[in-house]
Amino acid sequence: MKKTSLFLLTLTMGLSGCFGTFKLTHKLYKWNSEVSGKWINEGVFLGLAALHVYTVSILADAVIFNSIEFWSGNNPIALKETKRIYRGEAQAVLNYAPESRRLRVDSFDKGRLISTLVFEPSAQGMVARDGRGAILMTAKTENDKVVVADASGKIIGRYGRQTLSP
Repeated sequence: MKKTSLFLLTLTMGLSGCFGTFKLTHKLYKWNSEVSGKWINEGVFLGLAALHVYTVSILADAVIFNSIEFWSGNNPIALKETKRIYRGEAQAVLNYAPESRRLRVDSFDKGRLISTLVFEPSAQGMVARDGRGAILMTAKTENDKVVVADASGKIIGRYGRQTLSP
């Protein structure tokens, strides 16, 4: 019993400096905050607190995920999705960051960067930007249709279910 307690104390002291981003706890909090209605949100929060879900997520973050982040530089909960698509000497690299719901597409030809597109949420819908951050186009939903506009705001298309159906 004393050896186990000493081991746990040593482990805790050794990992206590591994302060990280607490991504698991942030994801749990974000999910809870997206529950509709303030009363339902509060009820879910109290339920999660009573069931010690927050306690377990903080403990898992502190002992496991933040330690991995401290030693490797990467938090496994926060890793983003990266896909590579090849066609001959052309390549597209897609990087998706789930937390910000942001997609970055880098196009390469013979290993040289040709262009960058970034798709991210905006207050009205989605926006597409070039690598320098300039807006290329926007998309928003109006009357069950997706309305696409160019950088100046001129509507270049309206797409509904029938338009997109095969």
